[in-house]
Amino acid sequence: MADLVKIIGVALITVVAFLLVKQTRPEIAMIITIAGSILIILLSISTLSNVIGQFNQIFKATGVNASILLPILKIIAIGYIVEFGANICVDAGANSIADKVLFAGKLIILLIALPIINSVIDMVVGLL
Repeated sequence: MADLVKIIGVALITVVAFLLVKQTRPEIAMIITIAGSILIILLSISTLSNVIGQFNQIFKATGVNASILLPILKIIAIGYIVEFGANICVDAGANSIADKVLFAGKLIILLIALPIINSVIDMVVGLL
């Protein structure tokens, strides 16, 4: 809960600083936005170990092969990173580039997911 309060505080300070600087120095305003966003992400990373622990517990409880954990975590991380990158592009007014970033991220996610899909297909075929 304390992390959430810190994140909201950083977000509010970033927005206020952005609004104050935007009219006179738009290039500095963009840097403020990016710096605030990076700080928010860094504050959010502390929760990552808890998420990984929860995934480990789920895999242990269900008996699913834990080697699937790493690709799933990669897929989730790629989704967040791609969304962050695309939002920066949108903030900068480069919507076209943001679309390409999202497309590339989806392709990379599909590539990482293919071994998982193959494993699921193998399990289903094995049951038949």
